[in-house]
Amino acid sequence: MYKDISRTDNTLRPYQQQAKKEIFSAWDECDNVMFQMPTGTGKTRLFSSIISDIKTWGVQNDKDVKILIIAHRIELIDQISENLERYKVSHGIIAGGKQRDLRYPVQVASVQTITHRNNFDVVSDLNVNYIIVDEAHHCVANSYKKLWEMYPNAKKLGVTATPWRMNNGGFKGIFEKIIISQSIQSFIDAGWLAPYDYYSICANSEIQKEIDSITEFDVEGDYKISALENKIDTTHIRAQLLDSYIKFAKGKKGIIYSISRKHSDHICQEYREAGVNIVRIDSKTPKDERKLFVERFKKGLIDIIVNVDIFSEGFDCPDIEFIQLARPTKSLVKYLQQVGRGLRPTSGKNNCIILDNIGLHFLFGLPNSERDWQEFFEGNPHIPTRRASTGHTIVAEHRECNFSEGTDEMQLIVASQIIKENETILWPDKDLELLKTLSEEKHCPMEILVAVFKRNEEDIRKKLLELTSAE
Repeated sequence: MYKDISRTDNTLRPYQQQAKKEIFSAWDECDNVMFQMPTGTGKTRLFSSIISDIKTWGVQNDKDVKILIIAHRIELIDQISENLERYKVSHGIIAGGKQRDLRYPVQVASVQTITHRNNFDVVSDLNVNYIIVDEAHHCVANSYKKLWEMYPNAKKLGVTATPWRMNNGGFKGIFEKIIISQSIQSFIDAGWLAPYDYYSICANSEIQKEIDSITEFDVEGDYKISALENKIDTTHIRAQLLDSYIKFAKGKKGIIYSISRKHSDHICQEYREAGVNIVRIDSKTPKDERKLFVERFKKGLIDIIVNVDIFSEGFDCPDIEFIQLARPTKSLVKYLQQVGRGLRPTSGKNNCIILDNIGLHFLFGLPNSERDWQEFFEGNPHIPTRRASTGHTIVAEHRECNFSEGTDEMQLIVASQIIKENETILWPDKDLELLKTLSEEKHCPMEILVAVFKRNEEDIRKKLLELTSAE
């Protein structure tokens, strides 16, 4: 029984340990299993523990067990390798530019390399018993289908945060079963993911109208890059990007997701002119330079990395304080992977600020919206756009206060927490000034003031009374 292979791993979180048991039990029912768990909750650590269990079982039962881990980017391969080393699992790497050692029973491979016709002999000699695929929402690609044909008898596990396809086709042709973890909101409530403040453009903003007017799409159904550059990479919209960063995230460490290298260059230039320490990383950035930038970013020596899809999957930097979305997309996968980069909790980080400068939540809902992943797995799902309202999250309507008269200004859609009633926290001068503006000039209702300042009504009313008396 495969469920007997699973061991207790005290280094795992309780939900990871439970997931491991469910995965091994599922292998008793079928060969091809998909596992879903949100970005930032430790999927790589989980399957590294699974690999360790399989290796231990093989040694105890004198079995020559061979395991293949598949990823589609070198950054993911490096991350997997580091996790295996933590478990003292010796392994080889099969990827371009890496020295191979096929003597190890565990191999981490690039899907592009291992399925290339020039490596057929290598593949044939592996005799793999288990295949684990990272970011398994890519498994519909032909290269992954080749793996299934190469090793028809291997037990297979695909892990992903987002089992979703652009054409809503599902994954039933590849995996027989999906195991679904807790919701993002449950992880936030338990403290395994960070709460967030979500700012967005208005539904009737000029930027949203420009996005809605785009009619050119690529073969996968997403917006064409050329069309996005034409509509979004403009002086006005880039100014709005910078303005919202200065208002809501200035001085914080974050990631901006851009349209293209050209768009990244334009963003970098304007942010640098405003005194921001920002760098660009993309697929053409030399590996050593990319590594240096990431190390400096993690140490706080760089404020912002602007990138094109590079840090949508697998990038691990828990103390990211804000995410800025500057690239429209039709992909739920890209949206959740991108915002998920900021939801890893860390010491001293109260929440993450998400700046949705292109209104993605209008299409996909908020990060913690409820999603029926089983239906997505089966195919032909309806994408829900309702907002989650559990836990300590406050949900605000789009009528909420603008911070200027223009319709392109950002609005607070969700605030991460409220100050408890018995807590007394001093009001900074800038908050007092904003409170006065929102109350007297914008006439914002009380629930909006609560959401903006994260204080209870009594505290706000008391401060408003003090401001009025002082006049």
